[in-house]
Amino acid sequence: MDIFRDQPMLQSVRQMTGAFAKFQIRPIARLHDEQESMPWDLMKAAQGFGFKQTALIDAKQGVALPGSSNGPADNNDDRANTPDKPRKAARVSVVAAEELAWGCAGIMLALGGSGLAASPVAAQGTEEQKQVFRDALAGEDEHGRVRVAAMALSEPSTGSDISSLATSARKDGNHWVINGSKQWITNGQSAHVFVVWAQTNPDLGRAGVRGFIVLRDTPGLIPGKKETKLGIRASETAQVHFEDCRVHGDLMLGAGKQDTRGLADTKKMLDSTRPVVAAQAVGIARAAYEYVLDRVRTGERLYGKPLGGHQHVAFKLAEMAMEIEAARLLTHKAAWLSDHRQENVQWASMSKAHAARTAQWVTTEAMTLLGEEALEPGHPVEKWYRDAKIYDIFEGTGQIQRRIIAKGLLGLNAT
Repeated sequence: MDIFRDQPMLQSVRQMTGAFAKFQIRPIARLHDEQESMPWDLMKAAQGFGFKQTALIDAKQGVALPGSSNGPADNNDDRANTPDKPRKAARVSVVAAEELAWGCAGIMLALGGSGLAASPVAAQGTEEQKQVFRDALAGEDEHGRVRVAAMALSEPSTGSDISSLATSARKDGNHWVINGSKQWITNGQSAHVFVVWAQTNPDLGRAGVRGFIVLRDTPGLIPGKKETKLGIRASETAQVHFEDCRVHGDLMLGAGKQDTRGLADTKKMLDSTRPVVAAQAVGIARAAYEYVLDRVRTGERLYGKPLGGHQHVAFKLAEMAMEIEAARLLTHKAAWLSDHRQENVQWASMSKAHAARTAQWVTTEAMTLLGEEALEPGHPVEKWYRDAKIYDIFEGTGQIQRRIIAKGLLGLNAT
């Protein structure tokens, strides 16, 4: 059954992003993985396909990645702003994310990494703050590359416990002075604008955490070392340091809003992006599964029989198909709930946890079925195997997702 059979828009998104992944991403995936380099030329060309760095902020056209509950697909339809009408942005984002990650998860993250920073600005920022963000990403940098943004949340000592952020923001007149270090930041070396999360009042605990828009040329902002990673190598990950970095109070997200809940708003933002991360994991799993399936269908023989004639091979393919379909349906349910303005915290965590586990399991089994050839550097299954691991770690580890799910089942506050 085609889950998009009555959704022409989603069919179109899948076809467009699938073609882009096949003809634009796949041919360069191995090169950027080996070089651990950002696909700057493709990122520039991709703007013509709607993959713009400011898509979430502009809310006019294009595909926004990661997903947001208020993205371009919503704002093209006046009905989306009517409370009783469903939106489309979450479903559009997960459809696009699966196809692009099927092409290459690292390149997909390079294309959509700015969306991590754009999401809280779109959700919590004033019109003036959104314009600051747009202006920072306008045009090209001194190397002729598109400008990108970074969300600076993770820290060396906090791990999954983002409520214990050590980065501080101290009030000084009309400014805030930020001190601390961030690690594993997507676009951390190259970004022209950062959304930095810092503790403004330790006595308030998680309620004191706030986000700040910080421009690259702000004194005291120091991009750090680029990380060497196991997988998703086409996406840049780096450290970012802040030493007495002065930011005007007008650039604090949520300032003056009575309903601002500090870290709770940040965690709500992660709930909106987790189905998109799950969809990326589904794309990796699907890529490995389809590769093995194609090999089996070619009629290769083992012990005198076609590979597909061996029960252990056929059953493994069946299990892969089951797990991938289950992960995809969980992901689309989480997105559907978001678009229909229904609580999706548990479903977002379920989709992310299950899809991450599926991607790791499918790529591992694909390597087992192919044997020694899949262990060679440069083999596509070897790459997908490396890419899959991070999906059980970033945007909340598998253990954190299970904690959220369990709390929901027990009637406890999942945040």
